[in-house]
Amino acid sequence: MKRTLLSLIMMMSWGTAFLQAHPVSLGYEDHSSTVPHGNKSPIRPWLIDLTDNIITMSATPCDYTLNLYDEDGEVVYSAFVPAGTTQVVLPSTLSGSFELRFETDTYYYYGYIYL
Repeated sequence: MKRTLLSLIMMMSWGTAFLQAHPVSLGYEDHSSTVPHGNKSPIRPWLIDLTDNIITMSATPCDYTLNLYDEDGEVVYSAFVPAGTTQVVLPSTLSGSFELRFETDTYYYYGYIYL
């Protein structure tokens, strides 16, 4: 009985921890002026997880600039994200709705978050 009750309590506490995480699917935008060279495969969306002010993701394949845009389109936060990064901590002072972009010179992934 004690073991069952302990298991139930542990499952409930784990469940509340997982409820705080917010998965965000990022879209893709290519703003290069080059024409693709025969590869017509769709770009796979990038899924990240936002928990409080921590972004967790699969390892980034290249260097990105992370920009957060406010509702007026102004950059309110910018950070360099080197290749291989799996976590980014955003400042706890940020609050509100933002467009998040992982940008390179020729394309970017984007999504919308609320902090």
